[in-house]
Amino acid sequence: MVRIRFILLGLFVLLIPSLGHADDNEGEFSSEIFYAREYRYQGDTLKYRILYPKGYGVEGLKFPLFVFLHGEDERGRDNLMQLKYGAQLYMSEEARNYQSAVVIIPQCPESDTWAKYDKLDDGSIVLRENPEQTKSSIIVERLIQHFLKKQNEIDASRVYLVGKGMGGFGVLDLVARNPKLYTAAISVSGVIEPSRLKKKKVPVRLYHGVEDPIVPIQYARDLEAVLKSNSNGSDLVEFQDTKHDDAWEMATSAAEFMEWLFEKTK
Repeated sequence: MVRIRFILLGLFVLLIPSLGHADDNEGEFSSEIFYAREYRYQGDTLKYRILYPKGYGVEGLKFPLFVFLHGEDERGRDNLMQLKYGAQLYMSEEARNYQSAVVIIPQCPESDTWAKYDKLDDGSIVLRENPEQTKSSIIVERLIQHFLKKQNEIDASRVYLVGKGMGGFGVLDLVARNPKLYTAAISVSGVIEPSRLKKKKVPVRLYHGVEDPIVPIQYARDLEAVLKSNSNGSDLVEFQDTKHDDAWEMATSAAEFMEWLFEKTK
């Protein structure tokens, strides 16, 4: 019995590196199914990754368009870092079948943001009432319009936005500027000035950590009050004892995260 136990223990130890290796390769796997692309507009280039669903290109089939905007830490030019969180939503075959969509994950350059806001010395955020649209946000909007106009496979009644952190600010900024273009949006740890979403009919769900030191929960609560006045099914999901970056894992661990989004149609 002692020898058998040692053999089993040895097998278990051997398995540990292989499990870790699988996790290390997750980014490599996501880059294989998300094709690298670039979109040029007025002399500027936006790098992005795209996932095509099964059946894409078959005559008569149309698919939703799903766009994910990443946070500050994933900015750059490698066209890889932005897959860190957004690609997780489509890594399983079940997800790719159940929430079948054309998935676009653009990458914001380090010199820009998805939306304009002010950051204090302590890292906390101050909102702007009437910010100008950032260059990267403009190109993302143009890219979405490009797919809607040029691709017969896109269902214009189902255009979904999801953003994390800076990306959460970004998707809300897009909705505020062009609400007729989008079907529904989810913002995790991101907000905008509440008045900018007043009377906008796009359903929005906010996920926010109560202990967020970067974007205080009161910002999200003030925004929720305006969203609910729009009577469009918008709401706020709060996570107790949760800080800024931890809200993403909490939000996406719920089965209803994607379900809430994909049940919305124009």
